[in-house]
Amino acid sequence: WIASEDPTVNEKDDDDFSIHPRLTRLGFDFDGGEAAGGKLTGKLELDFQNGPSSESRQMVRIRHAWLKETWGETSLLAGQTWDVIAPLIPTANNDTLMWNTGNLGDRRPQVRVSRTLSLGGGTVAFDGALAQTGAVSGDDRDAPAGIIDGEDSGVPMLQGRVGFSRELWVKGKQASLGLWGHRSWEETDGKFDGEDDFDGSSTGVDLSLPLHELVLLKGEGWSGKNLSDVRGGIGQGINTTTGREISSRGGWLELAAKVCSGYTLAVGSAMDNPDDGDLAASGRTKNRAWYLANRLEFDKKLQVGFDYLRWKTD
Repeated sequence: WIASEDPTVNEKDDDDFSIHPRLTRLGFDFDGGEAAGGKLTGKLELDFQNGPSSESRQMVRIRHAWLKETWGETSLLAGQTWDVIAPLIPTANNDTLMWNTGNLGDRRPQVRVSRTLSLGGGTVAFDGALAQTGAVSGDDRDAPAGIIDGEDSGVPMLQGRVGFSRELWVKGKQASLGLWGHRSWEETDGKFDGEDDFDGSSTGVDLSLPLHELVLLKGEGWSGKNLSDVRGGIGQGINTTTGREISSRGGWLELAAKVCSGYTLAVGSAMDNPDDGDLAASGRTKNRAWYLANRLEFDKKLQVGFDYLRWKTD
């Protein structure tokens, strides 16, 4: 989100410039062959976006670390990977993916079961996961208790999605529609206005629709409460003054077109809009952005991008 330019609220408005290689990724995919009557695969992927001790001394961060056993159309995954909910990602902003501005979902430790079925000329996919609450936000509101509130609840986060995909009017291109949601629980040792048990939830929809072989419309919409751990509510989960979970709604929509060979232009808009009545007096009430994302492909091995993003935060 964007800090106010008002010098009575924040430091005076100033320019900023940064350059870094922290998003450089290293990793490998693992093929374990036949195991336990199925096929065993895995992934380990690292980058350096865990915060620098100095700008030339970045720290390693795990992005993905999982093993998956697949039996035909059914699979079991254990480790860290993307959330089941909100599976699509905007083209712009490779760093923080429009988080807290309309795009939910991050990576976290989980155990996931997936099943794919053929139906009506298309494919139906079912995904469910038991995951770690607080893995992203790290909320320990009664610090220094030493245990994040999601762990203290003794209950895992539940995530689920049902998705349908099939080829429609654009030959060779799959359209997809998904319905998803999650439920989480948190507990604190101390009380906030008499409350020490908090829950979070979301319901949402994702759509990917080819309008032409060179044009794609995609986006997500959602509503829920206590969403800071899944990158919603503009990073606000609980009002510790009132002991109330903060409700929010939002989403994003993007139209991408391959203008010519080697050049793709994407135009999008995103918004995260918490319920004003749930917020603290100094809370962030709305965050929205629109963007242009340019991608130049010189060949399959080299792509250059330039994004313009215009943010506004109340």
